Amino acid sequence: MKRLILFKALLGLILGLVLPEHLLASEEKILLADCRQRPPEMIVNEKAMRCSGPLLDIFDEVAKKVGFTVKWRIAPFRRSIQELEMGTVDIISRVILTEKRKAFTAYLGPIGYQKKDIIFLVREGQENLINTYDDLKKLRVGVKTGTAYFKQFNEDTTIEKDFQTDDNNMVKMFAANRFDTMIVLDLPATEKALRDIGFYDYDYANYRYVQKIGNYYGMSKKSKHIDVYSDLNSGILDLVESGKVKEIYMKYSVLPPLTD
Repeated sequence: MKRLILFKALLGLILGLVLPEHLLASEEKILLADCRQRPPEMIVNEKAMRCSGPLLDIFDEVAKKVGFTVKWRIAPFRRSIQELEMGTVDIISRVILTEKRKAFTAYLGPIGYQKKDIIFLVREGQENLINTYDDLKKLRVGVKTGTAYFKQFNEDTTIEKDFQTDDNNMVKMFAANRFDTMIVLDLPATEKALRDIGFYDYDYANYRYVQKIGNYYGMSKKSKHIDVYSDLNSGILDLVESGKVKEIYMKYSVLPPLTD
């Protein structure tokens, strides 16, 4: 009987020492977030298989303030959007606000705005190929799947569009004369992809679509952590107001987004 009592006491002591730590590990608050190659705000180190940049630092800081750790994953944007809709990823950095995406995305921010002209890549010397929007209807246009450009273009079924999965495929197909022009939302990313394949026989058409885009994070409405959405959003806006967003951008020698 005494041995039984002693055994139970020892068992209770062991559980008391071990179980809380185990439970703590299983209940660790983690947000699954996706990043991708979008210089200079997100840079992928392919050798180390990790992302860095101001957009990651900003969200890491906000998440920490509400008791979360961020687990970053490198993923193509199309996959990220699909998983955001399913709820298998919690956060995507830099998501353009559209009516379609609002159905499954809770937008965080914005941390500011960018003047993002939509431009069209053409062969060098062919700048006059596109002088007006209607000129696009005479051409085959390279388009990146899943990218929101601008409403008129996105919904226009009279333009012949050749869909590609990412910037690398886009520039390779353009260099191979697969299409006449390619639409460009993210100029730094496109120009890097062009340099990577050593292609310089290009310029930009006279026509461009001028717009101002909010720089948002997207949170899945199906995220199991959606209850902290308001705290995350308030934290992001506080960093904007305090000037911390600007400070983080300047640490990377990158111009911060506009806030006016």
